[in-house]
Amino acid sequence: MPLTPCPGRGAVITYLNPDVLHPAAVLSGVVLGAHVVDPETSHLWIPVLLPDSTIAVLDTANIMQVEPPESAAGSREAIG
Repeated sequence: MPLTPCPGRGAVITYLNPDVLHPAAVLSGVVLGAHVVDPETSHLWIPVLLPDSTIAVLDTANIMQVEPPESAAGSREAIG
């Protein structure tokens, strides 16, 4: 199975929430660093800063959309 592409640090991602008991099915966050590879499944996992300032480690297979760091910075400037 091919590896899922891994977004770079600073990218804003939208992903399918793996917590089925959470009321929100889709969440977003900012990639904090480099990925790690699960040796059993070969899935890529990345650290993500969530809006509530917590950090989660997310399987990249759950990612639905990636906004590169340059685009994310521009959209924040447009908002502020």
